[in-house]
Order: sequence, then structure tokens, then C-alpha cells
Amino acid sequence: MAQSAAPLTVRRAQASDSGQLAEIARGAYGKYLDVVDEPPAPILLDYDRVAAAGRTHVAHVAGRILGMVTVEPDPDGPWLILRNLAVRPDLQGQGIGKRLVTLVEDMARSSGRDGVRLWTRAEMTDNVAFYRALGYVLTHSEKNEHAHRVFFRKELGGDTAGARASLDRNALEGQK
Repeated sequence: MAQSAAPLTVRRAQASDSGQLAEIARGAYGKYLDVVDEPPAPILLDYDRVAAAGRTHVAHVAGRILGMVTVEPDPDGPWLILRNLAVRPDLQGQGIGKRLVTLVEDMARSSGRDGVRLWTRAEMTDNVAFYRALGYVLTHSEKNEHAHRVFFRKELGGDTAGARASLDRNALEGQK
């Protein structure tokens, strides 16, 4: 990221952020419109509601939002679910997304959760590579007539390389 006098900080999204959140989602996910059958869900969200829900955090410099992450507790288990991660396209690859994912992992640890779960579209190969590089393990995939989703998790306790390899192999073979 280019040097700036103002530091990158992270805070909870505010109602006044909704326009920037929608702009970031359109930019970050818009590049996939030609490779998926239906628009990525984050493009379709009502960002007034997203900002008001209190589950989205933003990375910003001097009031300009550079990226966002939305997280919620897993109603069926001891996980946090990373619902939406988006960074302005011209700033991707500069550590903003990684910083937001680290925030989610820290939230999971501090709340006693086992780890973080998420899913993305298989066609979004740069997202898949990003999460793998951060230590997320492919657990399974699901296809329907509109989407091919891949599911990841990262245990924040004692997961081992052997368990990760087994999960990746099973997921790639289409097993659950």
C-alpha cells in the first residue's frame, strides 16, 4: 500500500458507510459477473441494512474505506462465519484483506470459538488461493444449477497438517 500520513485502522461499519460498502462490493465482485451464472450475493445486498446490523468491520484511511468484512456466529456450531470480505480492486494484494481476516480470527479466539468457516464460489479462483494461503482448509464443495460453492474452515486450536491434507483431498474428490 502506498505510504500515507494517516494509518490504516479498522472499526465497526457505521450507517454513513453504506454507500462506500456497496461501491466496494460492486468493484470487488463485479469482475466475476462474466464467469458465474448469477451475480455474487454481495453485489445484491442492501448495504444500509448491512451497516446497521453491526457485524461488518471496515479498514479505512482518513475516512476512505478500503475494505470490509462481515462476520456472524454459526448458529449450528462453535465457529464464526466469514460472510463477506471485499477490498477495493485497486488495493487488492496489499494486505488489507489479510488484516481483515486476522481481525475475524482474533474475534473467534477471543470469543472462545473453534475457528472460522466460510464459502466462496469455485470460479473465484483468486479467492480460493487467498484463503488457502492463509491456512484455510477446503472441507467440501456443493454444486447446483446456479453455483459451485467451495467451503473452507480454519481451526484456531490444534489442527494438524495431516488433518488439513485429509480434508483437502476429500473435498477435492467431492466427498463431504
